[in-house]
Amino acid sequence: MNELEALALALEVEKAELKFYLGLARKAKDERAKRMFLFLAEEEAEHWKAFEEKFVEELVEGCELPAVDMGLLEKLTPKYEGELSEVDAVRISMEQEKSTWEFYEGAAKRAKHEDVRRIFEDLARVEKGHYELLRAQYDSIMKTGIWMDYQDFSLEVD
Repeated sequence: MNELEALALALEVEKAELKFYLGLARKAKDERAKRMFLFLAEEEAEHWKAFEEKFVEELVEGCELPAVDMGLLEKLTPKYEGELSEVDAVRISMEQEKSTWEFYEGAAKRAKHEDVRRIFEDLARVEKGHYELLRAQYDSIMKTGIWMDYQDFSLEVD
């Protein structure tokens, strides 16, 4: 997969994650969970914007639209059916963020252009931060781990 194909796939993944988190926020009964899912949706929208800008720039330069690997898109797209408990919603979200961050790490390693590599590396760090946020929420719900009602990790990209 070349970097233009990776950018095209990333656009679709971010769009799917945005829809996923908005859907979870609509269904969340717990206000903290609702705010967390809305925060994650906003983050995914920002990723989508960054990928879209870079994708358009690369397209203008290359003047060709790559095909998206539909099998890989299916693998990287969050899925659920029916009603979800908060625990299941957070667990599925953790799995999603982990697969996305791993995809971005791999795309960064394969990128030929420094600026594309940097975008993927930055987003891999952000997606990992999302995973950590979800993990903290999971620990809070399950009453496991250490949770003191504050964020002890950063979601900011260095």
